[in-house]
Amino acid sequence: MCGIFGIIGKRRPNFERALGLGTRALAHRGPDDEGTEMLYPSSVPDFCVGFGNRRLAIQDLSPAGHQPMHDPETGNWLVFNGEIYNFQQIRANLEKLGHRFCSRGDTEVLLKAYGEWGEECLGRLAGMFAFAVWDAKKQKLFLARDRLGVKPLYYFASPDLFLFGSEIRALVASGFVPRRLDMRGLASYLAFGAVQDPLTIMEGVRSLPPGHTLVWEKGRFDTSRYWSLADVASQTPATDRPGEAVEAVRGLIQQSVSERLISDVPIGVFLSGGVDSSSVVAAASRASAKPLETFSIVFGDSDFCENRFSEQVARAYGCHHHKIELTEAGLLEQIQDALAAMDQPSVDGINSYIISRATKGAGVTVALSGLGGDELFAGYSSFRSVPKMMTVQRYTGWLGPLGRRLEHLLDVRKTNRLSKALALAAQDHYGNQPYFLSRVLFLPRTVHALLGQRFAENGPCMAVCNCGGLVEQIRELDPVNQVSVLEASTYMGNMLLRDTDCMSMAVSLEARTPFLDYRLWEYILPLAGRLKLDPQMAKPLLLRSAGQELPREICFRRKMGFTLPFDLWMRNGLRAELERDLLDDHANDRFPLEARQVANIWKAFLAGWTSWSRPWALFVLQRWFRKNIGD
Repeated sequence: MCGIFGIIGKRRPNFERALGLGTRALAHRGPDDEGTEMLYPSSVPDFCVGFGNRRLAIQDLSPAGHQPMHDPETGNWLVFNGEIYNFQQIRANLEKLGHRFCSRGDTEVLLKAYGEWGEECLGRLAGMFAFAVWDAKKQKLFLARDRLGVKPLYYFASPDLFLFGSEIRALVASGFVPRRLDMRGLASYLAFGAVQDPLTIMEGVRSLPPGHTLVWEKGRFDTSRYWSLADVASQTPATDRPGEAVEAVRGLIQQSVSERLISDVPIGVFLSGGVDSSSVVAAASRASAKPLETFSIVFGDSDFCENRFSEQVARAYGCHHHKIELTEAGLLEQIQDALAAMDQPSVDGINSYIISRATKGAGVTVALSGLGGDELFAGYSSFRSVPKMMTVQRYTGWLGPLGRRLEHLLDVRKTNRLSKALALAAQDHYGNQPYFLSRVLFLPRTVHALLGQRFAENGPCMAVCNCGGLVEQIRELDPVNQVSVLEASTYMGNMLLRDTDCMSMAVSLEARTPFLDYRLWEYILPLAGRLKLDPQMAKPLLLRSAGQELPREICFRRKMGFTLPFDLWMRNGLRAELERDLLDDHANDRFPLEARQVANIWKAFLAGWTSWSRPWALFVLQRWFRKNIGD
C-alpha cells in the first residue's frame, strides 16, 4: 500500500523539485520509505518522466519492495498503490515461464506480469490497485485503476505536461496545478455530498474512472474501459436456483476474506455488529489461526450505539475486541484533523477517520471492512423504494406541469420527502432516474440558489454526474440489479470508497474490502433480483451463505448505518463552531456560495425542515475551501 505520483513534461529547471514536492505530499500514505526516479524517453528527447512513491510496507518489509521498481529484463519502471491478492498464483505462472524474482511481495509480480503480458495482465489481477508503468520498449506511460475503484487515481493534463497521483493534493503540491475550484465539481458535490467521477473539485484535475486505463504516448493520452458494472450486470446469470447460488457465494466469500488475511504486518477487522462486518469476522475466524483483533465505535446514545451487537459477535468468535468510546467532546478534539485529512470535501468520512485512527493506534496496520455488502446484497432501503419510484415515474408524465408549479411554491431551503416527491412528479432531478432522488443532497433548484450568479456564469454546470450513459445501459435490467449498479457506481464509488481510502491512509492504515472482490460481483450481480430480496429478512443471499453461523439476533436486527449522532451534536456542542463558519458573511469573502442561502439552510435544519447532512455538507465545504483554495 502506497501513495504514487508522477510527472511527464518538457524539461524545465523545477522538474525535480516538483517531483519531490508531489511525492512528499503523500508521506502520510507511506511513512516507511520514499523513492523518486527521473527517466529520459528517447522517443521525445525534450521530455522527461518522473516517478515518485511513498511506501507503507505490508508484504515483504525488506528493501526489496522499494519503489519506483525497475525490471532490468524489460527496462520498465513501476509505481504501484494497492494489493494484488492472488499474486502468489500469478508468480507461480510467471516462474513456469522462466521469470526469476528478487522479492517476496506483489509489486515485483505486477511488474513482471506487465512485462510478460502487457496490458492484458489486468485480466489476471484480483485486488485493489492504481499503478503506472513506464513501458521502455514502447516508450509510453500506462496507467490502470482497479475494476471497482477501491484505489483512487487522479491526473492533470496540459499541452506540455501530464501529472498523475493518488491524491489531488499531491498534484497541487507540485506547483504545476493551479488552486482553482471546478464549478461542475462544486455543483456535483452539492448535489450528492461527494463529487462524482470523473469530475473533481479542482479545476483541470480528473479522476480515472474505475475499470479504466490511460495511455500517454508522445504528448497525447487516451482512456479506455476494460471492465464495467453495467457489462457484468448484463451477463447471463450462472443459476436461478437459490440453493446453488448460496453454495457458490459461500465459497467466493471465504476465498475473498482468506486472501485478504495475507500480510506481514498485524491485521484487524472493523466490526459494527451489522450483518456485513459480522460475516467478514465469521469468515476471517475460520481462516485465521489466532484470535482476530476487532474494532468498533461506541457512544452513549442508545439510538446509535451498536455496542451490544459487536460484543456479541466478538464473543461468538473469540475475538480480542477493542471498543473505541467517542463522546461529543472527543469528536470536537478530532474533528479538525479529520476535516484536514479530506482530499476532496465529503459529507461522510468522519466516522472512517475516527475508527481508522484508533485502529492504527492499537498497533494494527491492515483492517478488513464490510464495505460493499449493502450494494452487492441489496441491503439498502433503495432496493425496495427505487423500483416503486420507477413504476410511479412511468405514469406521472401528465403531472409534470402541476408538479413544477407546486415545487415552485415550496421553500427552496427544504429538502425532504415532500420536495423529493414533487421533484419526481416534475421530473426535476438528476439523470432522469429516480435512484438519484434517493441519494440527492440538494435538489437542482437549491443548488441553483446556492451558486447564485455563479450558476449563470458557468453555463451547464448542472451536469453534475456522468450518469446518462450508465442509466441507458442498464435500463432493461432487473430493477433490483439496476439499483445495485447505481449504488456501487455513485454512492459507494464516489463517497464510501473514496472516504475509506482517504481517511485510513491519512493515518497510514490499509483498509481491505472483501465484498469488493470482482469475482463476487461477476457471480452475484447478474443473478435475478428475487434471489436478493426476502420480506422476512434483509440480505437473504448473504445470510444464507456467509452468515449461517451468526447469532440469530444479528441476522434479524434492524439495520443501522455506520454513522454518528450528528443531529444531536450539531444542536449542542458543535453548534457554535458551525454557526461561526456558516453565518459569518466575512469568514471567507472568496467562498463560492451565497451567504444568505447558506444561512437559510442552517435555519431550516434548526427548524426541523431538513436533515443535519445538508448544513454539515456546507460546513465541510467551507473548511475544505479555506484550507485548499481560500488562503
